[in-house]
Amino acid sequence: MRLFHLLCIFISLGLAVSSLIVGWKPTFTAESGLVELAGLMVFALGAVLSVAWMPKGALGKWWPIPVVFVLFCLRELDFHNAFFTPGVLQTRIFTSPVPLWQKAVSAAAMSGILLTLVLLMVRGTRPLLSGLWRRQGWAWPIVAGVTFAVASVLVDGADRQLAAIGVALPHAESAIWTAIEEMLELGFALSLIFAICRWHDRAAHSAAPSASFASQA
Repeated sequence: MRLFHLLCIFISLGLAVSSLIVGWKPTFTAESGLVELAGLMVFALGAVLSVAWMPKGALGKWWPIPVVFVLFCLRELDFHNAFFTPGVLQTRIFTSPVPLWQKAVSAAAMSGILLTLVLLMVRGTRPLLSGLWRRQGWAWPIVAGVTFAVASVLVDGADRQLAAIGVALPHAESAIWTAIEEMLELGFALSLIFAICRWHDRAAHSAAPSASFASQA
């Protein structure tokens, strides 16, 4: 867990310094703000750790885990909107007057992402439920992370959603909602890192007695 603690300290100090130098709004709400960059960094770290700490021979089954982290990184970099108009993951691309090859690329990308998510859910739901039932420390942070992710989706565009029913938020309050959304996304990323660190610590602790016994035999 030392890595997770150091990561939280590093991010907290970075947010504090950035808020003092450029202000809280650019830090917490800008696309190139430190919260956005911190989320990208945390997701990238998750991809690295999920591969580096994965048990030998398990990558063939659990490859969706690092791939999902990579997909989150690409989302933070706005790759889904970087090349095509509409975006590569926009379903309206199939009815838009764009070249056929762009539609094929979009279809392949959507199919690949869907396959990854389905495999992750099929293979991961049972271990997750088992971990929750046994109160294992790595399972509950995943639930917390999913909660953060759902909350960020609900908060996203709150000013536009309220405007649709005739409620106009002042500009300052709109920025606050954006900051909350960004922090929820960062909380989601950190929750996944916390889960990985707890799982790794538990796996290392479980292996320690066996290693000790082997060294004495």
